[in-house]
Amino acid sequence: MLNVIFFNARTFLNKEVLGALRRRSDLHTLSAEVPVYPPPDAAQSVFDQLAPFLPAVVVSLNDAGYDSAGVLSSLLAQSGSFQINWYYDDPLYEHIYYKRALPDLRKRIDFVSEQSFVPLLRDKGFDAHFLPLAAAPEYFNTNGPAPAYKYDISFVGSSSLQFMDGITTEPVQQELEKFKPLLARLRDSYNQNPRQSIRDWLYKHDSEWRSRIAIDPDSFVFVMQWMVGYLYRKDFVVDIARTYKQRFICLGDIYWSRFMDPALVSTDARYYTNLCTYYRSCRINLNVNRIQTLTSFTQRIFDCKASGAFLLTDKRALNSEYFVTEGENREFVEYTSLSHCKELIDYYLTHDDERERIALAGRENVLKNHTYDNRIEEILALAKKTWGI
Repeated sequence: MLNVIFFNARTFLNKEVLGALRRRSDLHTLSAEVPVYPPPDAAQSVFDQLAPFLPAVVVSLNDAGYDSAGVLSSLLAQSGSFQINWYYDDPLYEHIYYKRALPDLRKRIDFVSEQSFVPLLRDKGFDAHFLPLAAAPEYFNTNGPAPAYKYDISFVGSSSLQFMDGITTEPVQQELEKFKPLLARLRDSYNQNPRQSIRDWLYKHDSEWRSRIAIDPDSFVFVMQWMVGYLYRKDFVVDIARTYKQRFICLGDIYWSRFMDPALVSTDARYYTNLCTYYRSCRINLNVNRIQTLTSFTQRIFDCKASGAFLLTDKRALNSEYFVTEGENREFVEYTSLSHCKELIDYYLTHDDERERIALAGRENVLKNHTYDNRIEEILALAKKTWGI
């Protein structure tokens, strides 16, 4: 039986991944309670507590549980252990912005939930692979009678305002002010095509900025692309709110109230308790991807399908590889722009039968192929192929 140690730092996806590991009869899974950011001088102590169970396969999410200096990663590698990490968010954020050291990459595999990050990590020496998010049917399902519709349109997601405040330090603000014209150009370009990579454009055209910046180039690119994406997503959701008024609900944080009528904002949605009910009680669930999701999916795609809820999402390259996006059997509906999105909202609000048929379509696909049990199977299959364990 394979020994697995899961770094339980109580981050996003902890419950889903730990539950999927524990359901495997071929694994002996130990949940190690660790802080998200242990200091480097605590790495030896953490390692000593794990030592009786080593060597093992150590599983983590977003590097949570590892110190930023990479000490624990090296100790685990030296012990003969294998390391598996799944980035469900931007894998470059802490490496670029907080200078997290590269981990010990011996006997380590990394998975990313956005395909475009794979070549970026491989260029840094990672054994990186794409692994999309999934659904947890224990939380998102069609159990019980369908609730009455409460809203016509909903959007679920944070405003990202706190995150943006955190990364726009004073030196960064000075750079943003210096490059206002460039930022405006990038915003216009992204508004016309939100499937392009602002990161790639900036590095390709670095002659326009590299010699003039006073901060690290990677930090500059990171904050520029995030600012473009933040403004796009905020403006998009605010426009929907202003267009549909009381027919719309924004299920997110209180900071959305700075940008729209506070009566349209609710902070009541809780992922593991009532979010499924919210999805099922909205005629149209709107997904607006953050800028780092260039090709693939947010959790919402899988959760809505598992809940039998109607989803309207922005077009992405991988949508049609995993789901039916055209024809009578389509499983969700894609939009390509804000105006197109509103056209589709208006259409599906007046075509109940078609909307409800699409809402239920694809649920079996998700339950069969896109649960966290499926993802753990994919992770272990690659680990066994790579390491022969």
